[in-house]
Amino acid sequence: MRKSSYITVTALALIGSITIAAPPPIKKTPTFSDDGATLTAAGNLKGIAAGDYEVTLLATGTESVVCGEGGVNPPAAPLVLTGTKVVSVPAGGNVVATFEGLVSSAPPAPACAQSEDAAVAVQHDVAFTKAALEIRPVQADPAAPPKKPVRCIQCTFTLPTVDGPAKPQSCLTMFSC
Repeated sequence: MRKSSYITVTALALIGSITIAAPPPIKKTPTFSDDGATLTAAGNLKGIAAGDYEVTLLATGTESVVCGEGGVNPPAAPLVLTGTKVVSVPAGGNVVATFEGLVSSAPPAPACAQSEDAAVAVQHDVAFTKAALEIRPVQADPAAPPKKPVRCIQCTFTLPTVDGPAKPQSCLTMFSC
């Protein structure tokens, strides 16, 4: 009995002393702004090696279109919009690199079915529910396979966003997306 107890205690002590943690790639939670049909992100990167990195925003939401008089509103549709920005991380210890103005692509122009004699005014909006930031080294050769992300930050919003600042409920940082 004593031998098995000793082995169990030793194994638990070893497991308890092992900590797997990624260095934090962001100084604080990224900020987001719902600009109507696009999402804008900003933030700080730290804990990654010096070099040029692509920061890609993947914004998930639901597009809604309201057609004017005589038009027929298409059904709301889920979509994922993307945007990419290059960020340079300078050499030196514990340097923080900032990215801002990272804007998702705009969805395609909405189509409203309309009668022949009616002018159609369109209101177009996307309510975002998730945003992911993929951080990977810049690809020097576009024909080569894409490099693996060095970090991925996945954020969710408590409620779908409305125009203006969008505070995420939570953000999870991982090594891959």
